Amino acid sequence: MSEKKILIVGGSGFVGWNLASFLSRDYPVTLTWHRTLTPHPRVSTVPFSALHDKDACVALVQQINPSVVIYASGVSDPVRAEKDPAQMMLTHTNGANHMLIAADYVKAKSIFISSDYVFAGIEGNYRETDTTIPFNALGKAKLSAENFIRSRSLNHVVIRCAPLLGRGTLDHPSWLDRLRDPAPSNKKITLSRKQIHNPVHIRELATAIDRVLQYDVRNKVLHLGGLTRISEYDLAIRFLEHFELGTDRVAPFDSVLEYQYQDYSLNFTQTLKLLKTEALLLEQSLDLL
Repeated sequence: MSEKKILIVGGSGFVGWNLASFLSRDYPVTLTWHRTLTPHPRVSTVPFSALHDKDACVALVQQINPSVVIYASGVSDPVRAEKDPAQMMLTHTNGANHMLIAADYVKAKSIFISSDYVFAGIEGNYRETDTTIPFNALGKAKLSAENFIRSRSLNHVVIRCAPLLGRGTLDHPSWLDRLRDPAPSNKKITLSRKQIHNPVHIRELATAIDRVLQYDVRNKVLHLGGLTRISEYDLAIRFLEHFELGTDRVAPFDSVLEYQYQDYSLNFTQTLKLLKTEALLLEQSLDLL
C-alpha cells in the first residue's frame, strides 16, 4: 500500500466512486460525498457540500492532509449542464478553484478531471495543444477551471476524458446501467447519432492516475479515450447487442439542432507514450462491464 493519501472530491458520483474503488487497492483513499453515498469497504468518507466556501475547502484538506487531490465533482452530461449553467460554473469552476488553493496549502498534487467538450467538435482527433473553443455550458465550465489550475498550480495534471464507460452505484447509476435496466415504460430512450466521441472504460482513467502518481507527472494536460469513434446512439446499440438485450428500447434523437455531425474525439497518443498505458477498442471496454 502506497503512503500517498488520495482525497477524491465528488466521490459519491459515478466517476469519483469508481476511481475510489480502483485506486483504494493501492492507496489510502478518502472521498467526499453530498446527499447520498454507497459505502465502499476500503474507502474512508466525509460529508462535504461547501465547495462554494474557500475557507471550508482549505479546512477540509488541512484536516485530511492528502498527497493528492482529485477533483471529480459535478455532472458530465451536457444536456443536464445546459439546464443550469450557473450551477455548472459553481461546481466545475469555483469548487475546483477552491480545492486547488486548498491543495496548495498542504503541497498536494491537484488532478482535475476535464472533458472532451472543451473543444468545438468541428474536426475531431483533438490533441492536447489544439485550440479549445467550447460551445456548451459543460465545456465552458471545465475550461475555466483548467485555465485557473494551469495558471496557479505548480503541481497539477489535467485529464480530458472522452465519455467513460462503467457500472455506477444504486444511488448514482451510469447511463449504461439505466440502459440495461430501463424503467417500465413504453417511452424509448433517445440518443444522439451525430455527436462523435471515442469512449473508454473508466478503469483506464484510474490506471492513468496511478501512472501519473508513479512517474510523478507534473503540469501536464493529458487526453484519455478509446480507439473506437462512435455516436452515443450507435454505442447504445453496440452495448445492447453485446449483452443480448433488445435494441428497441433506444431511438435516434432527431432535432433541428443536430443539423451537422460534431466530432469530439481525442487523440491520446501522448498519454500512451508518457504513461505506458494501453489503448482499448470499444469491444474491450464493453468486456470490462
